[in-house]
Amino acid sequence: MALSANTPRTLINPNLINPIRIKIRNPKPPSFSNKRKPLQISSAQPQQQLSLLLNNSLNRKTPNSHLHLLCINAKLQEALKYLESMQQLQIPLDEDAAIAMVRLCEWKRAFEEGSKVYFYISNLSNSLSLRLGNALLGMFVRFGKLGDAWYVFGKMLERDVFSWNVLISGYAKKGFFDEALCLYHRMLWVGFKPDVYTFPCVLRTCGAVPNLERGKEIHVHVIRFGFEADVDVVNALMTMYVKCGDLPGARLLFDKMSRIDRISWNAIISGYFENGECLEGIRLFFKMREHRFDPDLMTMTSVISACESLGDERLGREIHGYVVITGMSADVWVCNSLIQIYSSFGCWETAEKVFDKMEWRDVVSWTAMISGYENNEFPDKAVDTYRMMEEQGFMPDEVTLASVLSAYAWKARYGDKAS
Repeated sequence: MALSANTPRTLINPNLINPIRIKIRNPKPPSFSNKRKPLQISSAQPQQQLSLLLNNSLNRKTPNSHLHLLCINAKLQEALKYLESMQQLQIPLDEDAAIAMVRLCEWKRAFEEGSKVYFYISNLSNSLSLRLGNALLGMFVRFGKLGDAWYVFGKMLERDVFSWNVLISGYAKKGFFDEALCLYHRMLWVGFKPDVYTFPCVLRTCGAVPNLERGKEIHVHVIRFGFEADVDVVNALMTMYVKCGDLPGARLLFDKMSRIDRISWNAIISGYFENGECLEGIRLFFKMREHRFDPDLMTMTSVISACESLGDERLGREIHGYVVITGMSADVWVCNSLIQIYSSFGCWETAEKVFDKMEWRDVVSWTAMISGYENNEFPDKAVDTYRMMEEQGFMPDEVTLASVLSAYAWKARYGDKAS
């Protein structure tokens, strides 16, 4: 069976992010030994840097171990100074210490420091080992620096599935879906077998495009490589079909699942809501509760909004009671949805109570309340709420301004219902 008849010839768009094509002739794996030429690093205070190393007898014996210990204790700045001192003393950096430095920079979200560490490492060798290359890949992808990640990927003498997964995920998260799919097909072409982490990322990419034809092609790959029973992969497949508007395909997968988890329920329920099938989504919600699974916050907001779409106030109040019992009433998204549903039913006083009990509000909260007053013909309350919003430092968006202007227009023409 052919993997893909439409595999793109070009891996990365040359106009995308600084693509680099590297040709390595007879590359030698990086060897962090004493024979390697040390980095020459200038320092404004070399004596102070050197004394950091010389004054400790333990450091003279195991400098790389001490650097590793600094990284374990998350002392990034001290580790950088220590690394500079090691270079001044011509003490080579071993691979474990280098990886520890890279991972610490990634954990600290320290891009400048991570780039400096990479500069030290790149001067040691024109190529990268698997472990060190994967660490650098993970760091640059976390920073969103795809050009640097692609350059590191090109310098790696050896790659594994993790290497490909990290790079594919990086391009997908930045919105370069075609490039991510190209990388996936290139990974297959060079002989790597995708794993349980590859498929969810690739399927999310197909759903984001959306591209149902590509998604079905990946579905064939899932079956071919034996992952059709993995719950995480099947959940990703369901989400892909939902995003591509193929609800029957998603439901068929759901009904055939031998093991269903919370994510499975939330995926199929949200899928029905997203595609306008609110009644079936509500039915599945209650069926999920019968199986003692709890919805996530996104599904809960969708359920509340579905009650509004169905025009069922009684059901909306029942869902509100469930929200209070489960402790979700403290979530700002859930409260915003409750304000909107009560306002749409004309229950503006109940909407007020929900709004007043909120510990934290965002622009959507204020806009929902202003819009609710305006829709229920209380322009004075809408204007007053808008002024309170400004006093508390919130910046109105286009929807807020439209509601306020409409309230002013209503007030000028008819006055306020309350008066």
